[in-house]
Amino acid sequence: MPSPGDPLLFYSGAAMCLVVAGQAAIGAAGVWRSRLQRRLQSDADAEAFRIEVHAAAESARARLARKLAWDGRRPLRVSAVVDETADVKSLFLTSPDARPLPRFIPGQYLTLSLPAGPGGNEVVRCYSLSDRPRPEYYRLSIRRQDAPPNPPDVPAGVASCWLHRHARVGMTIECEAPKGAFFYNPGEPRPAVLIGAGVGVTPLVSMLEAVQHARINTPTYAFFGFRDGASHLFADAVNAIAEANPLVRPHYAYSKPSENDRLGVHYHSRGHVSLELLRRELPSNNFDYYLCGPGRMMQTLVPELLDWGVPEDSIHFEAFGPASVTTKSGASLIEKALGSPVCFGAGTTPIVWDGAKGSLLEMAEAAGVPIGAGCRAGNCGACRVRILDGKVNALRKPGVVLTSGECLACISLPEGPVVLDADAVPAKGGRNP
Repeated sequence: MPSPGDPLLFYSGAAMCLVVAGQAAIGAAGVWRSRLQRRLQSDADAEAFRIEVHAAAESARARLARKLAWDGRRPLRVSAVVDETADVKSLFLTSPDARPLPRFIPGQYLTLSLPAGPGGNEVVRCYSLSDRPRPEYYRLSIRRQDAPPNPPDVPAGVASCWLHRHARVGMTIECEAPKGAFFYNPGEPRPAVLIGAGVGVTPLVSMLEAVQHARINTPTYAFFGFRDGASHLFADAVNAIAEANPLVRPHYAYSKPSENDRLGVHYHSRGHVSLELLRRELPSNNFDYYLCGPGRMMQTLVPELLDWGVPEDSIHFEAFGPASVTTKSGASLIEKALGSPVCFGAGTTPIVWDGAKGSLLEMAEAAGVPIGAGCRAGNCGACRVRILDGKVNALRKPGVVLTSGECLACISLPEGPVVLDADAVPAKGGRNP
């Protein structure tokens, strides 16, 4: 038997170690290849699953947006009127028979019919619901749109001024059911960034209230812009939500803080909500984005988010006013519309769409064709018009249910020759404040 110091025993042991090590290396390579194949297959399965889930979510979003709590109009009673700021009032609407109100999806709006036009003529307007769904009441928070000093030819908001003057406890208002394709579904929570300015924060506050009520544990950032502390809407409510849920992180930007507003106490930064601010405060761009605010903010931020690499289907926005936010898909539709002849009635002289107007509604108004208008953002349905011939594309998803052969003129563009039945549309309403 070899002694422990025998060289033969040493070299034999070394050779055995090399064999074992070689086998281990071969085995490790096999395991690595197997893991790589499984990872590639897993990535492919994950991508297929993501596509499938996205398609299902889009289908569900379309169904939810169009599921109405009631048909037509019904009266709701004004049960309270609260001054939120100097120019914003909240109306609390309840059912006259004291029955529970149907649920809505946070971010949606009510369509009101008001006798606010000349001689008491009807005016149709859409206003966001500003609280989470509650069976006791709906809350609308409405800013009075005064005539601006410059330019002097822009009129005051007809509906908002009427409501601020005439809304009283006990009166009833004719309302359509809550609706709208701009919403946050608490049943499918994802990390979200809520971006709003001024009264545009109202649907976003509804979303935050729903996040808190549903105890959703996903990161939710809120970037809200105001002029100063006096115009800061729902500060106490949002701060209370953030204190109760550390995953809700508000950031307030004041464009012109007063001497009573304290940085770090009442607001976090001076200026407007901008992409620079988002990039500085967010850990990444991997969120769903919900935007509602003035046209200038929307026209700036939506393209900037796209340029930042945020997918278009992760950007959701609402604009009460002309739907002038152009996405990449919208730019393609504008290109397709150029040179399209449009007739606003059978046998009428065609007008060529040259890109100077943002929609078929604006084109009709420039030509003196009377088409009804309300929200001008594809929400209220006042500009619904029949398509007699040709193809029309929508710049965004309509907030109302359309039948085959109908379009909303305020968000639609032609693609090739188009004939519309403008004579069948009653002209009522006006610019939404």
